[in-house]
Amino acid sequence: MIKLAIVTRDEKYLQQLINHLRREKDISLLSNIIIQNPESEGKQVLAFLEQMVKQKPDIFILEQAILRDLAALDLERILDYRDKMPTMKIIIAGIRFNEENVMVMMQGGVRGFFRFAQGNEQLIKCIRVVARGEICLEAKLFAPVLDEFIKEYLKRKDLLQSLTNLGLEKLKMLSKREMEILELISHSMTNEEIADKLFISPKTVKTHLRNIFQKAGIKNRVEAALLYARHTLISH
Repeated sequence: MIKLAIVTRDEKYLQQLINHLRREKDISLLSNIIIQNPESEGKQVLAFLEQMVKQKPDIFILEQAILRDLAALDLERILDYRDKMPTMKIIIAGIRFNEENVMVMMQGGVRGFFRFAQGNEQLIKCIRVVARGEICLEAKLFAPVLDEFIKEYLKRKDLLQSLTNLGLEKLKMLSKREMEILELISHSMTNEEIADKLFISPKTVKTHLRNIFQKAGIKNRVEAALLYARHTLISH
């Protein structure tokens, strides 16, 4: 029996998933929680994580946006909880993924990546794949992720831990347009998607990204997304 825990923002989606899971003989939902605002609901999040430490689920499904916000608030504590549950396997559910955020999340112990658009049947398959000790990742991302792993391994040994050192003061150096692009990066948008949304060329987006990374002292889009998440949480 695969024991499951779920954290999501969408109550309707959670109920649909629960109804679907009732038909699966080999999957048991141990616990779930709906989190709308990780900053104001921090106590509930910590209580849920403590409960998970005791229950020891096999699979933990977490929304990408919630993970980003939790990491922005207190990444070191999240790492501590991860270390308390070494056998638990994590699946991240989101709208889109790129090779950089997949790579960093895999460094943090994530073994499955599920897009909501794929539907619940695909999620069930992903749960079973990850429970077997395999990685669930769309085929089109395998080669880019492997390339990123090779490049980043040569640069840094612990990518995830390095994110705890990001600061906010350098964001003051960014222009309004650069902040707009930083926000879109936090939603895992590609250069082409950003260009279409802002009515500029992909080449211009690349130039802005280069300036953002240099001014903010960051090295990739994952650090950019986490930095923007911290800025958003603290400023609100």
